[in-house]
Amino acid sequence: MTEAKTVKEIVERFGSATSGEVDKAIALHDYVRENVKFGFNKYLDENQPDYTLAFGYGHCNAKSRLMVVLFRGIGFEAYQHFVVLPKEILRGVFLRSVSWMLPKEISHSYVDVKIDGKWCAIDSFIIDTPYLKAAQVRLAKEGRPLGYGIRSDSVNIWDGKSDAFSQFDRKLMIEDHGRVDNLEAYLRSSKYRTKFLGIRLNSILRLIGETGVALGNSHLDSIRNTVSFIAPNP
Repeated sequence: MTEAKTVKEIVERFGSATSGEVDKAIALHDYVRENVKFGFNKYLDENQPDYTLAFGYGHCNAKSRLMVVLFRGIGFEAYQHFVVLPKEILRGVFLRSVSWMLPKEISHSYVDVKIDGKWCAIDSFIIDTPYLKAAQVRLAKEGRPLGYGIRSDSVNIWDGKSDAFSQFDRKLMIEDHGRVDNLEAYLRSSKYRTKFLGIRLNSILRLIGETGVALGNSHLDSIRNTVSFIAPNP
C-alpha cells in the first residue's frame, strides 16, 4: 500500500473500502499508528492534521486530532477527549535540555469513536509498534511501570469493539475534561496544562524550530531502533 500524505487521500482510500465498520475502523487506526511515528513537531498541540501526516511524527494530541478528522471523514462520529495526566509518563521521552521545562501535569487526549453503535475510547494508535516494543524493554530493565511515553502494560492493538490505550490509564487520570470540539478555545483555557511559566509549550517549540524538534525525534528514534522488530504493514 502506497503511503498517503493528506487527509483527503486517506479518507478516499479508507472511505471507499467495502468492509464493515469494525474492519474499516481498525484498518484506519493501524495505518495512522504505523505511518505517523510517536514524536513531536514544532506546532505541538496547534498543528493541523495534514501537517502531522506530512511530517510523519505526532504525539498524543496531534495524532488524536488527526484521528478524529479521519474517522469523521469516513463517516464515524468521533471526538477528541482531554484529560490531565502526571508528567512521569514522559520521563525519558525528552532530552534533559528540554525535560526540565515540563509541568507536573500535562494535557493528554484520546479519541471517543462510535463503531457499530458502540462508543470506544482509544489512544492505541499513538504509539507505533517498534517504539512500543523498545520502550517496554527499557521499562522492564529499569523496573519502572511508567515512562518513555507509555505504561509497561500499554497496548497498541485495537479490536474495533472496546477501549484500548497505549498511554492513558484511568488510574493515572488527575482530571477529566471531556470531549473538546473547539480546540483553540480549550488551549486558551485554564484547563490546558502543557505550559512552562504560563507559556504554552507549542510557543517555545516554534522558537526552537525544526532543528530542535529533529534532535528530540532523533532521541526517540534511538530508543525505537534498540529493538529489532519488523512492524506490520497495515
